[in-house]
Amino acid sequence: MKPNTSTAMQLLIQEIQTALPFDKPEHEICEGKCVGCPKKMLEYMGSELDHYQCQLNNNEIPTLGEVSDLARIAKKVHRNMARNNLV
Repeated sequence: MKPNTSTAMQLLIQEIQTALPFDKPEHEICEGKCVGCPKKMLEYMGSELDHYQCQLNNNEIPTLGEVSDLARIAKKVHRNMARNNLV
């Protein structure tokens, strides 16, 4: 059975939080080669996660499009983190 969009969004948020280096200090993120400013990308991704988590906390049901958009953005950010050797 497929999960509803709220459950899918919560699972996606948790997966993104574990996959991206949110816990790394700034000096580790900004050292070495820098392709596409990983610090700004992590800040953006963090704000997106906060936004969707707030919606879930307020019992707002996300659309399938919102789940898909967050997954697409996270994939691009993860790819950028890989280019910068952070994941």
